[in-house]
Amino acid sequence: MNYAKNYNRKAKAKEIYEKVLNNVQNIVKNGEYAKYLKFQNQFTKYSFNNIVLIYSQFPDATNVAGKSKWKEIGRELIEGAKSIQITAGMPAQGKTKVKKIIDGKEVEEEQTYNYIAYKQVYVYDISQTVGEPIPLEVKMLDSKNMGSFFDKLKQFSKFPIYEENLYGGLKGFYSPKNKTITIDKKLSVDAKVAVLLHELTHGIYDDFDYKTDKNLSETFVESVAYIVADYFGLDNSMCSFNYITKYANGNPNILMDLSTKIKNCASDFIKQIEEFEIKKNQLAA
Repeated sequence: MNYAKNYNRKAKAKEIYEKVLNNVQNIVKNGEYAKYLKFQNQFTKYSFNNIVLIYSQFPDATNVAGKSKWKEIGRELIEGAKSIQITAGMPAQGKTKVKKIIDGKEVEEEQTYNYIAYKQVYVYDISQTVGEPIPLEVKMLDSKNMGSFFDKLKQFSKFPIYEENLYGGLKGFYSPKNKTITIDKKLSVDAKVAVLLHELTHGIYDDFDYKTDKNLSETFVESVAYIVADYFGLDNSMCSFNYITKYANGNPNILMDLSTKIKNCASDFIKQIEEFEIKKNQLAA
């Protein structure tokens, strides 16, 4: 085995992880986690590590691609555009020698093994390019009408939803036993949407043991709910960030551990809501 190459791969992976962890620590420390979640929602095709790297270098980025990709779709880099450094994992093969006993004799054979080699690549934001316009994605739901969105969420929900007077600061809850959601009827429509998204996330995606992993559960659920709310036009950043940091205890490792789960579940939740809206419109046509 080429120990030098193996050591270099491990060192590189460790370097990338530490860089990402440091950036996440800064995001939490600077009170930018809610802003980061909003940012993350624009980059569904990138890994968590690369999203953090993009955010740390270009927090206003909205659409990034390599130089050749921009050129392919008719856009050129502006003069002096500063590259954004991310990592790309490439399938690779290595060879190692192993000792075996064949017919009572020790022999050495060469074996091939597969691994992922990481290399640095460079991308640029659309704001660093000029040329052909990029068509904007149209969202299915009217983000300016949260009353309408609240009604659509209630139709979308597979759990019965009850609006009752709740007290003691309780805004809503999901009952795993009864498979129901209850929301404080005194809340504003916007607040009801935020609470319903939170409780729907508990019901659909939360597989943590709440008795032992409450912090993980609540950090995960509110992060997902925040991303979905933001996608459909509800700015819940102040409430969400305070809620998330309370349960994450300012610990970036919790956010690191949950990152991929948050990203994937939020994307799936958004897709489910939009597909439900499409089917509803088709039936009404």
